[in-house]
Amino acid sequence: MQKEEVIVMPNGTGYLTSTQSAIVFKNEAMHLFETPTAPPFAASADNKDFMVVPWGSDNMLPQNIVEKVQESPDLSSGILFNIQVTYGDGVIPCRITYNEKGERNVVPVHDNNEINDFFQYNDVNGFLLEQITDLNYFYNVFPEIILNRQTPEKRRIVELNHKEAVFSRWTEVNEKTGKIENHLYSANWDKYACDPAITVVTPVLDPRRPLYDLLERIGRRPRANGTFKDDKNYRYIVALNFPTPGRTYYQRPYWYSIFESGWYDFAVQIPMFKKYVIENGMTIKYIIYLSDDYFPDIFAREGITEEDEKRTRIAVEYENFNKYLTGMQNQGKSMISFTRTNLNGKKDYRVEIKAVENLLKGGEYLEDSSEVSNMIAYSLGVHPSLIGSAPGKNSNFSGTDKREMFTIKQALLKPIRDRLLRPLYMVKAVNNWPPDIDFTIPDIQLTTLDKNKTGMEEKI
Repeated sequence: MQKEEVIVMPNGTGYLTSTQSAIVFKNEAMHLFETPTAPPFAASADNKDFMVVPWGSDNMLPQNIVEKVQESPDLSSGILFNIQVTYGDGVIPCRITYNEKGERNVVPVHDNNEINDFFQYNDVNGFLLEQITDLNYFYNVFPEIILNRQTPEKRRIVELNHKEAVFSRWTEVNEKTGKIENHLYSANWDKYACDPAITVVTPVLDPRRPLYDLLERIGRRPRANGTFKDDKNYRYIVALNFPTPGRTYYQRPYWYSIFESGWYDFAVQIPMFKKYVIENGMTIKYIIYLSDDYFPDIFAREGITEEDEKRTRIAVEYENFNKYLTGMQNQGKSMISFTRTNLNGKKDYRVEIKAVENLLKGGEYLEDSSEVSNMIAYSLGVHPSLIGSAPGKNSNFSGTDKREMFTIKQALLKPIRDRLLRPLYMVKAVNNWPPDIDFTIPDIQLTTLDKNKTGMEEKI
C-alpha cells in the first residue's frame, strides 16, 4: 500500500510524509499585546449612549486569556494554587485585640445575628472565591453592592454580587469629573458591540474613596456644596484592582510576561510535537507555522463555503508545501518566512518554516518541558516544588522547607487580601455594625502529624 504524501488531521493540522514536516496553526500568545488597545467605541444601553473602553486590541482580552490558560496544564495548576492559597480558610468576621506584649489576638464573631445572617444569606465565601479567581486572572474585580429602598437613615447594603470580569467593561473617563462613571455588563462584547437588550449599566463609585462617595449618594453625608441628596439608586459597582503602573482602566498582571516572553507558546508546543511522534510514529524535520487566518483568507478569496471543499483545498495547499519543501531541502535551506505588514507597521508572519533537529533525542524534550514548567511557576510567584512541577530527584526540598515556603507564600498575600476585603468594610460602615468588628482570612497552617493527625491547623 502506497504511503500517503499528505495527511490532514481532523483539526486542520497536517503532516507531509516525504519531507517529514508538521503543519500547525500559529496562534501565538506572545502577540496578544502587540497591537495597541483600540480607541473607545460608541455603545447604547439603558436608553443612554456611552463610549466604551475596549479591553485589549479586539475587546476580548479577558476571554482570550481564559482560553490560553485552559490550554496549559502548568499555567492552570499554578493559577489554581494561587486561588486556593489566597482563599485560605475563608473570610470570617472577628474582633482583634492586642495584649501588653503587642501580641495579636483574633476572636471569631458568633454573637451578632445581623452579621451572621448577612454572611449566610449572601454566601460571602462563595463571593470571595469568585473575586479571588478574577483577581488572579485579570487584577481587576467588579463587586456589586445592592441596597434596600429604605430612607437614607435606614438604608442598608443587603447583597454583595460578583460581576464576571470577562463580561465587564468600563466607560470612558468623564473629562469634567476625571472619573469612570459607569460599568457595562454584557455577554456580547465581540466585534466592539453590545446588545442594548442584554447590557446592564451600573454606576461606579469613586475608586479613591468609595465609602465616602456611597454615603454622599445615599444622602448620609453632605455633598461638596453642603447639601444632602439621595440619588435613589440602589446598585453600585466598587472598582477594585491590584494596581500596575500606567493602567487607568484595566490592569495588566505581572504574570502576563509569560505570554510576551514567548515561554507560554513554547510550553503548549512541546506536547503537541510529542503527540505527533508518539501517535503517528512520525519523525519531524520541519515545522510549518500558519497564521490563524491563513485558510479563512483563501476560502474567502476563492469563494469556498462547503466543508468538503475546504478540506480538499487544505490538502491541495499542503501538497504545495510538500513540493516547495522538497526544493528547499535540495537548496540546503533550513528556514524561510512569508510575511506581510499589518496596519501597525509590524510584520505579520503568514507562513514560517523552521527546521527541527533532534526534537526528542536524548531526553531534550523532558529537559525543555521541565524548564518551561519552572518558568511558568516563577512568573506566578509559585515555587515549583509546591505544585509538583519539580518532582522526584529534581527536588531537593524537605517537608520542612516546603512548609516554610508555603508560609512565605501566605504572608505575601496580605495586599491582595486587603483589596478583597474592602467591600465588607463598606458593608460594615453603611449597615452600622459595631466598630470593633474586623474581617480576616485565616491561613491553613501545615504542621507535622505528631502535632495534628490531619497535618493542618488554622492560623488566624
